[in-house]
Amino acid sequence: MNRATENTFVTSLRIIVVEDNHELRDILVTGLHYFGHRLRGVSDGQTLDRALAESPADIIILDLGLPGEDGIAIARRLRKNYSYGVVMVTARGRTDERVLGRESGADLYFVKPVDIRELNAALVNLAHRLFKRTQPAWRFTSQTSMLQTPQGVTIHLTAQECLLMQKLLEVPGSNVPRREIFTVLNQPDDIYADKRLETLVSRLRGKVKSADITSELPVRARHNLGYAFLAEVRP
Repeated sequence: MNRATENTFVTSLRIIVVEDNHELRDILVTGLHYFGHRLRGVSDGQTLDRALAESPADIIILDLGLPGEDGIAIARRLRKNYSYGVVMVTARGRTDERVLGRESGADLYFVKPVDIRELNAALVNLAHRLFKRTQPAWRFTSQTSMLQTPQGVTIHLTAQECLLMQKLLEVPGSNVPRREIFTVLNQPDDIYADKRLETLVSRLRGKVKSADITSELPVRARHNLGYAFLAEVRP
């Protein structure tokens, strides 16, 4: 999550609304946008995944009755792999349905119709709790070849950069020998090997700095030994 300061964070959230009813989706997007949040609306789990691949979010608002993958399945998947705030806004209001929603990983559960002012207040309070318990960290997703800075900026990696990050993050903070990196990159350990690796790391540092001037790639060279990723990282 992008948290320059707590005040900035809780007054301007990045929210994705997952609702297949176009009219209801527009009501939520337009209503919450009024409070200064950055909103995107999608209709199902697949478009949600594409939206998250393009740009991160702080909170996901889910309907339950979605086409294809339902809201319960999406919530479980999000909770398993990510730390987004998950809020369910649905017409299903029975006690067993609310309990199932909570058990699947929802932080909040609202039954339609919902007052936008009440929803906004709840989202801001949720953001305060998330901010207190989760410190910014680097994120890496090998499936999509993306590295995300602690400020929430996404960097698209080349195949070689992705392989390098995968190797370094097998054990974050530990030195990875040069020869192991050469093997992963499918490069010979010849007289040019060190220079090729230095160039790869240097270009990746420059790419990160160009995308997010406040973040520096925490990859450090160990003289004649290898490289290490020296920062907290989350999946």
